[in-house]
Amino acid sequence: MDVLEILRGKASLNLFPIENRLSPRASEALSSDANNRYPYVEGPVTHYGDVMGLGGVYDYCVDLAKEYLGAQYGCVHFLSGLHTMYTVITALVPAGSRVMVLDPEDGGHYATITICEGLGHTVSRLPFDRDSLLIDYERLADQLRREPVDAIYLDASSVLRLPDARALRAAAPDTLLFLDASHLMGLLPAAPQTTVLDGGFDTIQGSTHKTLPGPQKGLMVTNREDLAVKVAARIPYTASSSHAANVGALAITLEELLPCRIQYAHQIVANARELAGRLAERGFGVAGEAFGWTDTHQVWLDIPAEVGPHRWGRLLTHANVRSTTVPLPSSNGLPALRLGTQELTRMGMKEQEMGEVASILDRILLRGEDPDSVADSVAALVAKFPDVKFVGEPA
Repeated sequence: MDVLEILRGKASLNLFPIENRLSPRASEALSSDANNRYPYVEGPVTHYGDVMGLGGVYDYCVDLAKEYLGAQYGCVHFLSGLHTMYTVITALVPAGSRVMVLDPEDGGHYATITICEGLGHTVSRLPFDRDSLLIDYERLADQLRREPVDAIYLDASSVLRLPDARALRAAAPDTLLFLDASHLMGLLPAAPQTTVLDGGFDTIQGSTHKTLPGPQKGLMVTNREDLAVKVAARIPYTASSSHAANVGALAITLEELLPCRIQYAHQIVANARELAGRLAERGFGVAGEAFGWTDTHQVWLDIPAEVGPHRWGRLLTHANVRSTTVPLPSSNGLPALRLGTQELTRMGMKEQEMGEVASILDRILLRGEDPDSVADSVAALVAKFPDVKFVGEPA
């Protein structure tokens, strides 16, 4: 097996909502010598000598994360989104607490309940309206008056609409509020109703490789010094190495994206709305028509019952189109296609290309064309966009 040849990949149209494309500079960081090195550490009985100055890279990455999200404190030592979740919960939520989460059937992450229950917490579900696809803040306030909780960990993995941080705080004034923004990190600079750290969320954290086009890693920001100190103290006990090369790749990504982060976020959403509309015109069952299809990078397509849960996904895979099939709130827990436009946007595609993408899906899934024959159209479209965009263009 030629492992390197496999790892180099091949031309594909990526509609995974959970992946993105690194810039050449960020990719270079991942293969640097820092991949095997530790930053400087000095304690009462220890000394780890770092001759590269990696500690400065960590500090720089934290500064960039704080600027990117408008925060006072930050941490970038996490290895992934799940590692971030685990570290934040174990550091900030005392054992035996009452924790409220988003049910997976309402779009919550599959692992959150298991992690919280495994840590000894009592778990309840956020009230969620599947018609509007929003948290029911009025029901939440009433529920908390009757049964208070210690923390709300909002982890929306399947999400078409953005949470309102101030509405959540008004409903839960005395509760720790955590936003896991793994899917939303790249959209937050253009989402003022969600990116609220004073009068809203106590922390915002998550993975860095979905709408944020960074390496597989995690970050957290907060405006509360006490919470930042507790998380930093917890880090050495959840990861002995925080992967310095990935920290460097994240710093480069944030540095490149900062000047154009708002334009990037707006283009992702514009592309998602255009793709959803074009797919609806072609006869697909698309969720969200009542509110303009989507406020995020995601587009949801119903799969006809007679097709079965995985046939569409397999057909797209044969044509080199990357997609995911998962149960969604709009499909009553049945498998549906969950698509994302973040990597297409990073490649430089705009609304015009969403028509071509919709045509490709139509040919494969509705017209029944041979996926192998459509693969040529996929390769031709991808070939037009060999580079990455949003790497420092002025705001």
